[in-house]
Amino acid sequence: MKRLLRNSKKAVAGLVLAMMAVCMLSPVAQGSVDRYGARKKDSKGYYSYTKVSGYDDNGYGYKLKVEAKMADGEWSSRTDYGIVDIRSKSSSYFADARHRYQIGSGSRIEWKQN
Repeated sequence: MKRLLRNSKKAVAGLVLAMMAVCMLSPVAQGSVDRYGARKKDSKGYYSYTKVSGYDDNGYGYKLKVEAKMADGEWSSRTDYGIVDIRSKSSSYFADARHRYQIGSGSRIEWKQN
């Protein structure tokens, strides 16, 4: 009986420590980022359009670097806070539109969306 009680206490202590760890990490992961990417067309041809918005829990805009490019062209980029949009240079041919963003000095998130 004593052994069962001791093991139960260890299990409860482990569960409480795990819950505390999750609660301490969750504020770091809070906030929201919305992203949008599209291939669009104008009189000069096709271009990539990227728009990203990101805010922390207090409503302050993240520092965002947002980039767009068509196929093998060069990345067009813009850095600002909160909501940032950019369009790439136009391309005369139909190709994949590529998009990416970076929050602060974090890693880049890249995707293809047409």
